Amino acid sequence: MEAGELETRKIFEDVTTNNVKTGIDFANDTRRLFRELEDKVTHLSNIVRQQEATINDLRLSLVVIQTKLFSGGTE
Repeated sequence: MEAGELETRKIFEDVTTNNVKTGIDFANDTRRLFRELEDKVTHLSNIVRQQEATINDLRLSLVVIQTKLFSGGTE
């Protein structure tokens, strides 16, 4: 092999190695971000469920209050 050919092969190997490392880093970062977002969505879903339960409790309380208010009839 000629000297230029060896240098070209070395450069090609370096570029290929860097591209593979960059691809792996990108995949790992993407996976990490996806997991973080998944945790956030789960957390927010739990908050929404808790707020829905609170709203339903308030509605039931309102129904009880209205029932007591209107049970007196017209006087």
